[in-house]
Amino acid sequence: MEQTNTTQPEASQSNLPFVDHFRKIRQNPKWLVKLIIFIVLAIIMSFMLSKLQLTPDTMKENGINNSNKTTVMTITIISGIFGILFSSVIAFLIFLVISKIFKSDVKTSSLISATLSYSIIINIWTLIVSAIHLLFGIDFFDYKLDSLNIFNKGNAYLANFNLTNLLKAFLTGVLYYATSHLSKKASIILAVVALVLIIGSGLIGAGMQDSMQGLSGM
Repeated sequence: MEQTNTTQPEASQSNLPFVDHFRKIRQNPKWLVKLIIFIVLAIIMSFMLSKLQLTPDTMKENGINNSNKTTVMTITIISGIFGILFSSVIAFLIFLVISKIFKSDVKTSSLISATLSYSIIINIWTLIVSAIHLLFGIDFFDYKLDSLNIFNKGNAYLANFNLTNLLKAFLTGVLYYATSHLSKKASIILAVVALVLIIGSGLIGAGMQDSMQGLSGM
């Protein structure tokens, strides 16, 4: 693989959001406090998502009543926490492998810190969107407020075209550019690839869900 690292002036300020933050991480990786913040956010997120998912309608459809609601909610929260932690680990491994493929000299500790920052930013955004859902009683399954399905109720395909996925792709490019010190061109390409893969996998999942619902309705 061709060397793509570029010499970037550390003192220069960027007008793009988060670039300076991820650039500082390369030289001064701190992850312990971030890890604690991330775990706290994961717990809050899982609790909030369980409240959004366990609506009266979904409880009725799945045979959940007041006697087993607490158990189901606990399982949902725990699985949600592990799901968020697992996603962060996978993200770190992807960032590490891609950085090494492009012959980046970034330290592993810097990538750990950068991945935690990436995950914290994503989870804060998701937390804000989820809080608005809860505050205004908007059905989580009918609408995703930061997606195109606000124009078409319950459209799982349009739900994948959302600001969360755009933010993930943008932060991916920023991390590769500012922390791994890949070239601007390589970072943009990797960000676009990430966006295509994220949306593509979501569309495949929506298609499979449609197929399963179609089979169950036969």
